Order: sequence, then structure tokens, then C-alpha cells
Amino acid sequence: MNQNSPGDLSCFFYPDSIAVIGVSPEENNLAKNIILNCLTLGYKGEILPVGLKGGVAFGQRIYPSVEVIDGKIDLAVILTPARTIPGILEQCGRKGIRNVVIESGGFSELGEEGKAMERACIEKAQRYGIRFIGPNCIGVTNMENGLALSFMALQKGLFPGPVSVLAQSGGVGLTYIGFLADEHIGLNKFVSMGNKLNVNETDLLAYLIRDEGTRIILVYLEGFSDGRRFIETARMSSKPILVYKANRFKESASIAHSHTAALFADDQLVDHALAQAGCIRINTLQDAMDYIKSRTLPPLRGNRLAIVSRSGGHAVIAADACTYYGFEFARLPKGLLKKFETRFRAHVIRLQNPLDLGDLFDLDFYVYILEELLKRRNVDGILLGHAYFRGKEQEPSRMLLKRVEQLVDQYQKPVVPVILTETREREYLRRNLSLPIFWAPENAMRALQFSYRWSKHTLPAPPATYRLKGRGGSRAEEIVRSAGERGHLLLSEGMDLLQAFGFPISPYRLVQNRTQALAAWKSLGAPVAMKINRPHVNHKARGNALRLNLDSRRQITEAFRELQTRTGKDVEVLVQPMRQEGLEVILGGKRDPVFGSIILFGLGGRFVELLGDVVWRVVPVSPEEASQMVRAIRGYNLLREAGGASPATFKSLERLLLKLSGIMESLSKVREIDINPVLVHRGETEVLDVRVIVD
Repeated sequence: MNQNSPGDLSCFFYPDSIAVIGVSPEENNLAKNIILNCLTLGYKGEILPVGLKGGVAFGQRIYPSVEVIDGKIDLAVILTPARTIPGILEQCGRKGIRNVVIESGGFSELGEEGKAMERACIEKAQRYGIRFIGPNCIGVTNMENGLALSFMALQKGLFPGPVSVLAQSGGVGLTYIGFLADEHIGLNKFVSMGNKLNVNETDLLAYLIRDEGTRIILVYLEGFSDGRRFIETARMSSKPILVYKANRFKESASIAHSHTAALFADDQLVDHALAQAGCIRINTLQDAMDYIKSRTLPPLRGNRLAIVSRSGGHAVIAADACTYYGFEFARLPKGLLKKFETRFRAHVIRLQNPLDLGDLFDLDFYVYILEELLKRRNVDGILLGHAYFRGKEQEPSRMLLKRVEQLVDQYQKPVVPVILTETREREYLRRNLSLPIFWAPENAMRALQFSYRWSKHTLPAPPATYRLKGRGGSRAEEIVRSAGERGHLLLSEGMDLLQAFGFPISPYRLVQNRTQALAAWKSLGAPVAMKINRPHVNHKARGNALRLNLDSRRQITEAFRELQTRTGKDVEVLVQPMRQEGLEVILGGKRDPVFGSIILFGLGGRFVELLGDVVWRVVPVSPEEASQMVRAIRGYNLLREAGGASPATFKSLERLLLKLSGIMESLSKVREIDINPVLVHRGETEVLDVRVIVD
């Protein structure tokens, strides 16, 4: 089987027989824990212990090798010293075992010797068509059939649920599993991926997207095996994918040849790429739990909320969070508020949204209020804040929450309860309610925000494949080839390349002496700029390679002489008309070692690196994604103003981004490209400068 193909991974989750290799009768043998975990969770398949010392484990013979076992073995799990693994894979291959989990450590994480053993494992796997998970992991758990391959004892109280977890770190994965159990949400499948030498996160993601038992996918990664393939796979998922990407601030190994490279930041690109794929990036374990809890409620389909709280202070905190996450306060009619007020005692609280019910002690009337709010079309969801202690109010409060469950089911709108009570009571609520319970208004509001975002999620349109054909395509390839060993295109060549792809290029003249420069000035009929036709300097003005606002014979002559002095007698100068109005933006592209070809859009000009107002996308981009890029920058309002709020401005920029995506997709020799600045003015766009780095 092709090692890079997702293939059929079902035997990793639903084997009828497993060989556990590395078992011995010794009390502290870790491989025995794998068998014990499977027995504890009720795995019904055949478990075959294997170990050189022989003996008995859990009343069953320990075989000296998989090759002496009669019958078919679906999955082998190996926990032996790293140096023994290649030989054991050889035995598995001869036996016909095609699915293996390698839990042993001591590979590339420990240096060159470990890397050599990794290469040997890969060679054995390729020879026999073996797919393996690991090494350096704690295996696979499937709560649907009791498969539990961890050599560490699993937490008690695990039960089946909707969430499947992929984790590069076994320890982090076990932490997630623990929280899912504590929050009474439940686990479906768990894979500790370790070094990801063969089966990687994208292979497993593709499997879980198709898996019927998995409704939510939670991924912990320290690095991508193939970022582009991960994005391509994730973007086609109808299930929510939560990604915690650690190892965030590693410096890029790329040399910043251009603005695009200088603006590049690994973590920002990860943010934008995950958003492009429809994934939800989480930065804390609590983020993950808040999101997952929100998925146990009906989706929040609008952004108008009601806040009902027993505590005025917590109502204020919830209102702050409501505004922070971009929600609106649903307008409540005076007649409805007056109905509510009839049941208050002292009438000292002015009713509004948020509703402060601190003067109301009839919890049955709470139910009436909540139902009246849920009936209203302009209320999309409710945050309910309620504080109580065990004693007189304990049973009525539990009944209130049971009624809230019924209302949520009846009206199919989310009510998120924020319950302030003792720890023992919290545990009771977790175990006995299907309703998710939150312990702070901020967490509840964040969960609603997650729910609202996902309610609007749709599968993206397929990306556009913009490939230049015919004469234009041949011309573009010829221009790139002309760079030879230079490693870059001349400015004029870069402009010609863009012109071949249909970019709107500022008119220019290429001159080699003062006479030609004067003639160019006269023909362009405006104040002009003069630039050296050699892109050695990012900032031409800073590098003394640019002269602006030239509009007389003397200025043209002096400028040419200065540029000639700067570069030598064989200077070639590009003359362009000056543009006095408009907003400057940048379009850029580069080859990323993780995500492949990527493109950039943002505010441009001289201060592009200072402002850093840019967005990234993985190539190819769809028309919808190009539109999102243009609207995602912080300077969007400046862009609207410069374009006269004209839809034509944005359509023009979107087309340019699609063409840039085409350059990065079809011209593999283009390593980096800066199109900066592109001038935006009154529905028009015009490229003033470009820099192209080639292999």
C-alpha cells in the first residue's frame, strides 16, 4: 500500500485479534497493562501475548514470536526496546500482519542512532505494505468496542461519547480524555500519534471524518506532517475539527528575501490556514471543553441573546462577555417585563435585558420567564445565571435545571446555565443532567460564540485552479526561465510576468540613457518615477534606487545621472507615471515547507512590515476565500474609502488574488513574489512595483 495514502485504517480501531508484543510475566511489565486495559474496557476480540521469555499472562500462554501463532492477526502492538523494532516488523511482515502500533520510544527524539532505526522501520513497512502508528506513543483507544492499547492505566469512569481525539503527545491526549470524563461528555476514539512516521494526523483525520461514531474531532499537534494535505482534508469535513497547535513560536528557517518572507510568521500562517479549512483553533484546554459542551445544545442560529441572572453582578459580567463576543441584547417589550415584575417582592430592580432576578425567589416562575423568552422570535439563545447551596434550595434548583432541559428540547434554542454552587453539587449536576453546566459567565458566552460560528459553517466551494494556457502561459514560463542563475527577475521582467497573467500594470518605459529618459517622460505626459531595473533592494527609496515626482528636463537628467552613479555605466532605468491618490496594498506569495504554496494580502507601501496588517491563505484559493482575504484585514475600512465603497474595487482585488494563486500553482520556479504596492483608487487597481525570487 502507498505509504502516503490514507488507505483503510479500520483495523486499527476494529481488529478481531491483536498481538501484544513485549509481554512478560514480570510484575512491572508495561505491555501487560495493554492487555489489562482491554480486559477492563470489555474488548471482545482475541488478545495474543507475545514475548521472548514465554510464560503466562492473565491465564494465557505468552508466545515467543508472532510467527508461531496459528491464524490471522489483524493488529500488532509493540512495546520492546527500540533496537528490536525493525526485526519485529520483519516478523510481522512475514506473518502477514499489515497494521502495527509501535509504542516504544528511543527513536529520532534521541538523536542520530534513533533516526537510523526509524529509517529501518520505514524500509520494513514499505517492503511488506505495513501501516504503523508511532513510534513513541500510547496507541489507540476505541470506546465502542473496548479496545484500549495504552501501556498506562486509563482513568476510571470512561464511557462512550461523541468526541474523538488525535494527539501527538500521549500525556496531553490522556488529559483531554480525563476532562471529557469529568465533564460527563464521553470519548469515542483516541489515537496517540507519537512520531508519525507512517500513519500521520491527516490519515487519521480522513478516517474520523468518515467514522459514524465520531461527531467532534479534537486534534493536538506540535507540528504538521503535511500541512497542505491536512488543510485540503479538513476543509471537506462536515464535522467540527478543533485544533490545539502547540510549538507556536519557532522561528522560520526561511531567509527573508522579500516583504512576503519578512512578514511571514509560522503561527499566524497556522491561524489563517486552519480558518481557511473551517477548523476551530483553540489555545487552551478550557476552550476545547467550552466548545464541546456547546455542541450538546441546539445550535445558536442568531446573535440576539437574553441574559437571566439571579445575581446582578454576574449579569453585568455576562453582559460584558456578550458585547465582547459580538452578540446583541434582544429587545424585550415593556408588557412582558411588567408581567415578570408582578411576581417580584420589593420592586427595587428595574427590569431590562439583562434580567436581574435577585428580587425573585419563586423558581417555578423562573421557568415561566425562560419559556416566554424562548417563544420570542427575536431571542436566539439565553444565558441563565443561578446560584444556590445545598439545603432548602437544592431540590427546587435541580428541578429548575430539569425543566430547562425540557424547554431546550421543546424550543430547540440553547440555554446555557451558569451555576454557582459547591463542588459536590457540581458533580451531581454533571452526572445527572444532559444539559452542559458552566461555572463562569465568560465560559458560557464563549461556548455560545463557538456555537454561533459553527451554525453558519458550510462546506467551502472548491478552490479555483487558475492555469495560464496558450501564448500567455508560454510567455510566463519563458520569462521565469530567462532569470537563469540570477535567482531573481529584473523589475521589467516581473512586470511582464504579471502582464502575462492579466494584472493591470502601470505603463512604463525602459531606458538606458538620458535622451531615452527624457523621451519617456514626455511620452508619459506626467510627473514620473525612475527606478533602477534591478530588484536587489526591498525598499528602493531606502536603497537609493528610486527617484520620485520628476517633472522637468533638469530633474530627469540629474536623476538619471545619480542612478547611473549608483549602479555603473550600464544602468537600465524604468520610468513610470506618478500616481498621487489611492491606497497602497500588497499581494505576495511564497513556498512554505509545511503548507506549500501560500499567498498574502494586506496594506502595502513602505510601511507594510511595520503595520503587518496581512492575511495568508494556502493555494489554491477559491473565489470565496479571495473575497474573505480582502475583507479580513484590519484596514478594510481604509480600503473601502480608497475604493469609493465600490464593489468593483473588491472584485478587482479578488481577481488579482486568484491570478496570484495561479502564478504560485503553475510556476514552480517562483519561490517568492511581492506585488507591492498595488494602488487602489475609485474602483481601479494598478501594479506599481513587483519583486520575484526564483529557484
